[in-house]
Amino acid sequence: MSARAIALAAIVAACAVVGAGYAVVAALTAEQTTAAAAPRLSLPPGLDAGGRALLVRAVDYDRPRVDGRLFETGLGHDPDPVTPAGDLACERVHENGRGDGLCLAAKRGGFDFEAVVYGGSARTPRARFAIPGIPDRARVSPDGRYGAFTSFLSGHTYTAGVRTFSVHTAIVDLRAGRELFSLDELEVVDRAGRPIRDSAANLWGVAFAGGDRFYATLGSGGRHHLIAGSIAGRRARVVASGIECPSLSPEGDRIAYKRRLGKSDRWRLAVMDLATGRRTDLAERRSIDDQPEWLGDATVVYSDDRSVWAVPADGGGRPRRLLRGASSPVSIPPGR
Repeated sequence: MSARAIALAAIVAACAVVGAGYAVVAALTAEQTTAAAAPRLSLPPGLDAGGRALLVRAVDYDRPRVDGRLFETGLGHDPDPVTPAGDLACERVHENGRGDGLCLAAKRGGFDFEAVVYGGSARTPRARFAIPGIPDRARVSPDGRYGAFTSFLSGHTYTAGVRTFSVHTAIVDLRAGRELFSLDELEVVDRAGRPIRDSAANLWGVAFAGGDRFYATLGSGGRHHLIAGSIAGRRARVVASGIECPSLSPEGDRIAYKRRLGKSDRWRLAVMDLATGRRTDLAERRSIDDQPEWLGDATVVYSDDRSVWAVPADGGGRPRRLLRGASSPVSIPPGR
């Protein structure tokens, strides 16, 4: 897959449009983050979170100065309060629950973006490096060795035509605090083992499995595919189609994802059994443009950009709001 250096020029205009909003976010200090700015918990009865907590970023369209600050809350029968979680402000965030995290943030001034590798209970930055484009997705491997991010080089949404946008998706060495390689450098083959050669292809939405294995989305020829790859081998294979923004379940047997409805710009959240390929549509019927997260093995969480919601992974039940004024949910396992 060839790199799309020409698309880098397109980010200048895009960043200029959003820059003013991000500038005030980057200027916010920890002292200015008050309890009133925190996301608001609306925990539904009967939620089984398996002892997990949630890390989220604050969103407030009426007060954009609070956007991006991190907060954490427990989800037990006697839930913890929503409390500040360090001093970072992120456009996207993810961590493995053991102190290894990746924050995609606006630099001061708001026109450039960076990846911040952090660690420890205080979420202290350990390394920073510039990233191109506008941040969109972030993930960290369970062992904390790798991270991944996706940013838009041109366009701002995953529209029906895969050629109408361009993204940069990279694997990050969290220990070294640097980008390892772009997914454009992968050798990708179809299910018959034939190389896919498409200079306009896009790859995004990484989900880590064990070791150096990962899943991601390939957009090529007007279709969207799930690929499974190896970091060391720099190689990936198409394993399923109709899947975008995958998320691997804690047991490693299912993928939560969004599936496109026809050729529209609308999606439906679903879960696929990796052994059988069986698809289960989830009870959330709104179009959700997010990479879902697993809250234990029975519940999927996601954001509509204003609140964080939960829905059963078996297709039953109904969506329930967990936090108002929050996005980019990260499931924190017990015993952190």
